[in-house]
Amino acid sequence: MTKKMILTLTCAAGLTVATLGAAPASAQAATPHCGNSSLAVRLVNLQGAAGSLVGDLRLTNTSRGTCWTRGYPGVSYVGFGNGTQIGRAATWDAGTIRTITLAPRQHADAPIRLVNVQNYPASTCRPTPVDGLRVYVPGSTLAKFVPYRTTGCRSTRVTTLFVRPLTR
Repeated sequence: MTKKMILTLTCAAGLTVATLGAAPASAQAATPHCGNSSLAVRLVNLQGAAGSLVGDLRLTNTSRGTCWTRGYPGVSYVGFGNGTQIGRAATWDAGTIRTITLAPRQHADAPIRLVNVQNYPASTCRPTPVDGLRVYVPGSTLAKFVPYRTTGCRSTRVTTLFVRPLTR
């Protein structure tokens, strides 16, 4: 029998975090979920694309045991030296959601696109320096911080971050 669940949490900053369709009950019983404390997050493989940078948010299992994860990470820019959210949280681009089992030191990647804020009029975007990314690993209400100094749009009328579900 396969259990299905949708867990949706909305944080004070307005970021929605979700895990869609949990792992099969048999997998859950045998292997624990990769929680926030089990995963390290980095931004890797950044390269230029038309008006954007594309790369991956890499989630690496830092625990001593195997665990599973699935779905989309929650992502937003933060700044002002205190973790204040800058602009709109990432939009989730379409993709296939799969359960991914990670042995210690293995990783899963969530493809990410960071739009160049100069694509928008300054009056619409309200360019603002950012300190990095706030990342909620799937199923967690605690955030990780990934340092990445750039410029984001303070306005929530435009979207500058797009993320896809975790892949192997």
